[in-house]
Amino acid sequence: MHTDGLIEAGSRLELHVADEQVGSRLDTFLASQFVRYSRSFFNRLIAEGAVSINGVVALKSGISLQEGDLVVIQFPSPRVVESKDLEFDPPIEVIYEHLEFLIVSKPAGLVMHAPSEMSTVITLVDWLVAHYQDIKEVGYVDRPGIVHRLDKDTSGIVIIPRTNHAHGIFGTMFHDRKVKKVYYAVVEGHPDRSGTIALPIGRDPITKVKMSTRAHGQKQREAETRYEVIEYFDNAALVKVMPVTGRTHQIRVHFAAIGHPLIGDATYGKKSKNISRHALHAQQLSFEFDNKPYTFEQEPPEDFQNLISTLRSRPKE
Repeated sequence: MHTDGLIEAGSRLELHVADEQVGSRLDTFLASQFVRYSRSFFNRLIAEGAVSINGVVALKSGISLQEGDLVVIQFPSPRVVESKDLEFDPPIEVIYEHLEFLIVSKPAGLVMHAPSEMSTVITLVDWLVAHYQDIKEVGYVDRPGIVHRLDKDTSGIVIIPRTNHAHGIFGTMFHDRKVKKVYYAVVEGHPDRSGTIALPIGRDPITKVKMSTRAHGQKQREAETRYEVIEYFDNAALVKVMPVTGRTHQIRVHFAAIGHPLIGDATYGKKSKNISRHALHAQQLSFEFDNKPYTFEQEPPEDFQNLISTLRSRPKE
């Protein structure tokens, strides 16, 4: 079976492993059969016990398949989202509409897409599909319209492809680092006036939900962050950040690694009484689409601005 279409929610499907598929990883095999579904989608199904091999529940994505294996998949039931749950404060704002993409301002506190098919968390994808139903057919089923991400507590602008044509173009641009990103961050202490942080990043060897510059071997990926200080405060700084790569938690991890964690970052630094999240905002995106240059900018939200005002009000030592 090989399909580039959608599978009806709640379906139970059986697949037999052919000779040419012998030795394939289970998750790779499944993703190759269902083009609209990502490997991460199947990794989650496997972890939830929704995939079996020859009648035995498969709990590891890396299982090597043998000829004739019978793989059974139980696809999840559809997620139900009430319209009343799609009202946010501050609201989601569409900054720009193109026939092939949207530029959207994501508020802090909102996740981009559901972390699992069993999740009841309301996401940016839920809002997008409710307001732009064509996006449901774009990209992977578990994250339609998503071609790059912001952390839950990072505010700012994101690109949302509206067509599979645009999804492919933007995917290539992000891979080739053709999309220029600018963030604003407020960090602890006084970093150098400008600099480049080039430290590889991988999963933290102790706490797996964190990323770290202390990962080892092949689990590390190159990461580079450039920055310029905009303003120094008493014991903090407003920083313009230009990430060259786009690793998970990259900006947060890099500034923590040089001794200047983001204010309010409970994961890589400490909580703050002046802001209820890490102080990071995706300020600007620049790219070229169909031979036309685009630059979009969105000022930081109220909580970020209030933090800066509070810091400015304190006398410098």
